[in-house]
Amino acid sequence: MTTSRPPAGVYPICFSPPWHFRLAKWLIRNRLRGGFQIIELAERRKWLNLDCRYTLGNQVRIDVPLYRRVNQLALPDLLGYERPLVNMLAARINQSSEPVIWLDCGADIGILTALIAAQCPGIREVVAFEPNVAAYAYLDRNIRLLPVRGRAICAAVADFKGQGRLAHAPHDSSDHSRFLAPAPDGEIEVLRIDDLAIAPGQSVALKVDVEGGELAVLRGAAQTLAGAKSWVVAVEAHRDVFHRTKIDPLECVRFLEHLGNPEILVSEYPHIKLNLHKPFFQQVDDRILNLVCIHRG
Repeated sequence: MTTSRPPAGVYPICFSPPWHFRLAKWLIRNRLRGGFQIIELAERRKWLNLDCRYTLGNQVRIDVPLYRRVNQLALPDLLGYERPLVNMLAARINQSSEPVIWLDCGADIGILTALIAAQCPGIREVVAFEPNVAAYAYLDRNIRLLPVRGRAICAAVADFKGQGRLAHAPHDSSDHSRFLAPAPDGEIEVLRIDDLAIAPGQSVALKVDVEGGELAVLRGAAQTLAGAKSWVVAVEAHRDVFHRTKIDPLECVRFLEHLGNPEILVSEYPHIKLNLHKPFFQQVDDRILNLVCIHRG
């Protein structure tokens, strides 16, 4: 797969975004007019041909490509990214009495991984997967910036080992909506979590955001989770993806129940009591949520 953008490392690194970018993002956050117009002007003038290196807690740093529309984050946007999910995962990971292996499937440039690492000093190792080569170039660099051992893998994750392609969702052509389509002659490598051969008895935290392939990822991680001392699994539940795949997000929960007796939570609504025999999106109104399943062993 090719990209029209240069690889990570071509543009200069700044340690604070330009003033016009910060102004634009402030306007957008406060729902005031003019923010998007400033962004478009800055893109045309190539003022955003920069990588911004933000510093988070716990000696964590992350490079964000300001020229890449799907990653145009000012620091307040970055710190607020998936905040309910990050807080819930961090709280559960920090309750572990042993070091945790963090697995990120569909990591993009590594934003969620960086936020988790900043809050969780008990993470021992990070493994992050991203099949999109444009995002992977930054993911690889950001994993190297972490203060813990880690590796980035340019591959998709599913329940088979082979090749595939990235397809576009019909309603959204952005990189964030691309999903795996199996193809024996495809240019994307496909792996299973079980192919990592993680030793039994470890504590594992697994985040899965792969635009409809979440259940397949869990099937390919069954051996790893069954052998883990404890695990936390987070899967994205997206209404549009459900309409495309016809796979209810609660099928992921029912699969995980065969591997343990997990506590089941919605990160954005931690007090909601889900009925596992009723369709998920008949119980919630939001378009995008995250299911978190915790098995303490």
